[in-house]
Amino acid sequence: MKLLFDSEGKVNYDKLDKDTTVEDILKAIDIFLNSNPLPCEDCEESCCKKAWSVEIDNICVNRISNWNNEDSSDFVRQRLVKKRNYYREFDQYVLNKEKNCHFITEENYCTIYEQRPIICRLYICIDKSYRYNVVRELIGSTYLQALIFEEEMRNNSISEDLIKEYKRNPAVFAKGYDIALNDILNYAEEEGWLYDDERDELY
Repeated sequence: MKLLFDSEGKVNYDKLDKDTTVEDILKAIDIFLNSNPLPCEDCEESCCKKAWSVEIDNICVNRISNWNNEDSSDFVRQRLVKKRNYYREFDQYVLNKEKNCHFITEENYCTIYEQRPIICRLYICIDKSYRYNVVRELIGSTYLQALIFEEEMRNNSISEDLIKEYKRNPAVFAKGYDIALNDILNYAEEEGWLYDDERDELY
């Protein structure tokens, strides 16, 4: 797949297929931004320097913590807070901050750029098409929810049935963003985040 500007001048993608992975989408974003650079100093939204929530996913936490379960849990306890995602109806972790993202320097550089959250990787601060936004939201939600599930499994004595329920989420204990988008869309349908007719519009 590749990203492009559609007829309305919005960021869109050409096509998805059954083999498309989240990593493919992230690479397509990098290629698009290299060809269409968006200088940080011209950003009108400046999400990292406002009181917006910086949503943190499981891969980000695990990479920062060098895949050490104890360090991951320490990071969650010391740096993150739970916040309700009312759109998807689940709790998620966000960076505990008053205003600026802790990882952004005065010069607008991200100090964890290679480990930055999936939501940051997927975000492009210009107009995006409806279907790009749907895919972005579903990927983000899956990985955000996975961090909640991982923390509960690491720190609580929970039943085998609940563990099996949590592991339906394809991002739980994933080692990267190489999950098939189809698996995420299947999970989104099971969770009621996506309907058949909407899914058809994404391809």
